[in-house]
Amino acid sequence: MIVRLFSVSLLFIFALISFKAHAFEDRRTVEFMMEGCRYHALKPAPVRDAEWTQAFQCRDALKIIVANGRIQPKFLASCIPDNIQEHDIARAVVQILDRNPERFKERFDIRATAALHEAWPCSN
Repeated sequence: MIVRLFSVSLLFIFALISFKAHAFEDRRTVEFMMEGCRYHALKPAPVRDAEWTQAFQCRDALKIIVANGRIQPKFLASCIPDNIQEHDIARAVVQILDRNPERFKERFDIRATAALHEAWPCSN
Protein backbone atom coordinates (compact mmCIF):
# COMPACT_ATOMS: atom_id res chain seq x y z
CA MET A 1 0.00 0.00 0.00
CA ILE A 2 2.78 2.44 0.93
CA VAL A 3 4.72 1.59 -2.25
CA ARG A 4 1.62 2.19 -4.35
CA LEU A 5 0.91 5.52 -2.63
CA PHE A 6 4.53 6.54 -3.14
CA SER A 7 4.36 5.60 -6.83
CA VAL A 8 1.15 7.56 -7.37
CA SER A 9 2.65 10.55 -5.55
CA LEU A 10 5.75 10.45 -7.76
CA LEU A 11 3.60 10.22 -10.87
CA PHE A 12 1.58 13.23 -9.73
CA ILE A 13 4.75 15.24 -9.00
CA PHE A 14 6.24 14.44 -12.42
CA ALA A 15 2.97 15.39 -14.12
CA LEU A 16 2.90 18.69 -12.24
CA ILE A 17 6.51 19.46 -13.15
CA SER A 18 5.81 18.64 -16.79
CA PHE A 19 2.75 20.91 -16.81
CA LYS A 20 4.72 23.80 -15.30
CA ALA A 21 7.51 23.33 -17.84
CA HIS A 22 5.01 23.85 -20.65
CA ALA A 23 3.57 26.91 -18.94
CA PHE A 24 6.85 28.81 -19.15
CA GLU A 25 7.42 31.11 -22.07
CA ASP A 26 9.57 29.81 -24.89
CA ARG A 27 12.99 31.33 -24.31
CA ARG A 28 13.86 31.17 -27.98
CA THR A 29 11.31 33.75 -29.13
CA VAL A 30 11.88 37.38 -30.03
CA GLU A 31 9.20 38.29 -27.51
CA PHE A 32 11.09 36.68 -24.64
CA MET A 33 14.48 38.16 -25.58
CA MET A 34 13.44 41.72 -26.48
CA GLU A 35 13.23 43.09 -22.94
CA GLY A 36 16.75 41.89 -22.20
CA CYS A 37 17.98 43.31 -25.50
CA ARG A 38 16.40 46.65 -24.65
CA TYR A 39 18.36 46.63 -21.37
CA HIS A 40 21.53 45.55 -23.16
CA ALA A 41 21.12 48.42 -25.62
CA LEU A 42 21.15 50.97 -22.81
CA LYS A 43 24.12 53.13 -22.04
CA PRO A 44 24.48 53.52 -19.09
CA ALA A 45 23.70 49.91 -18.26
CA PRO A 46 20.64 48.85 -16.23
CA VAL A 47 20.84 48.96 -12.47
CA ARG A 48 18.54 46.22 -11.12
CA ASP A 49 19.63 42.59 -10.89
CA ALA A 50 16.69 41.30 -12.94
CA GLU A 51 17.57 43.74 -15.72
CA TRP A 52 21.20 42.58 -15.69
CA THR A 53 20.12 38.96 -15.94
CA GLN A 54 17.90 39.66 -18.94
CA ALA A 55 20.55 41.86 -20.55
CA PHE A 56 23.14 39.08 -20.18
CA GLN A 57 20.80 36.58 -21.84
CA CYS A 58 20.56 38.88 -24.85
CA ARG A 59 24.29 39.66 -24.78
CA ASP A 60 25.21 35.98 -24.77
CA ALA A 61 22.78 35.17 -27.60
CA LEU A 62 24.03 38.08 -29.70
CA LYS A 63 27.68 37.11 -29.15
CA ILE A 64 27.01 33.74 -30.76
CA ILE A 65 25.02 35.28 -33.61
CA VAL A 66 27.73 37.89 -34.26
CA ALA A 67 30.49 35.25 -34.14
CA ASN A 68 28.64 33.22 -36.78
CA GLY A 69 27.67 36.23 -38.90
CA ARG A 70 30.38 35.86 -41.52
CA ILE A 71 29.77 32.15 -42.06
CA GLN A 72 26.04 32.48 -42.72
CA PRO A 73 24.69 32.09 -46.26
CA LYS A 74 25.16 35.26 -48.28
CA PHE A 75 21.52 36.34 -47.83
CA LEU A 76 21.98 36.31 -44.01
CA ALA A 77 25.69 37.03 -43.53
CA SER A 78 26.66 40.03 -41.42
CA CYS A 79 30.05 41.69 -41.15
CA ILE A 80 30.04 43.90 -38.07
CA PRO A 81 33.10 46.15 -37.79
CA ASP A 82 35.35 45.47 -34.80
CA ASN A 83 34.85 48.99 -33.41
CA ILE A 84 31.08 48.55 -32.90
CA GLN A 85 30.21 48.16 -29.22
CA GLU A 86 27.90 45.46 -27.86
CA HIS A 87 25.19 47.91 -26.80
CA ASP A 88 25.15 49.39 -30.32
CA ILE A 89 24.63 45.91 -31.79
CA ALA A 90 21.77 45.30 -29.36
CA ARG A 91 20.27 48.70 -30.16
CA ALA A 92 20.33 47.96 -33.90
CA VAL A 93 18.69 44.56 -33.38
CA VAL A 94 15.97 46.07 -31.17
CA GLN A 95 15.23 48.87 -33.65
CA ILE A 96 14.96 46.47 -36.58
CA LEU A 97 12.92 43.82 -34.75
CA ASP A 98 10.55 46.44 -33.31
CA ARG A 99 9.41 47.23 -36.86
CA ASN A 100 7.67 43.84 -37.04
CA PRO A 101 5.98 43.08 -33.70
CA GLU A 102 3.77 40.53 -35.44
CA ARG A 103 6.90 38.36 -35.77
CA PHE A 104 7.71 38.35 -32.03
CA LYS A 105 6.63 34.70 -31.69
CA GLU A 106 9.38 33.65 -34.12
CA ARG A 107 12.82 32.42 -33.09
CA PHE A 108 15.11 35.13 -31.81
CA ASP A 109 18.30 33.69 -33.29
CA ILE A 110 16.90 33.68 -36.82
CA ARG A 111 15.27 37.12 -36.60
CA ALA A 112 18.39 38.66 -34.97
CA THR A 113 20.60 37.11 -37.66
CA ALA A 114 18.42 38.74 -40.33
CA ALA A 115 18.47 42.05 -38.42
CA LEU A 116 22.26 42.06 -38.23
CA HIS A 117 22.44 41.28 -41.93
CA GLU A 118 20.19 44.26 -42.58
CA ALA A 119 22.31 46.54 -40.39
CA TRP A 120 25.76 45.27 -41.42
CA PRO A 121 25.64 43.15 -44.59
CA CYS A 122 28.87 41.70 -45.90
CA SER A 123 30.16 43.48 -49.01
CA ASN A 124 30.70 40.32 -51.06
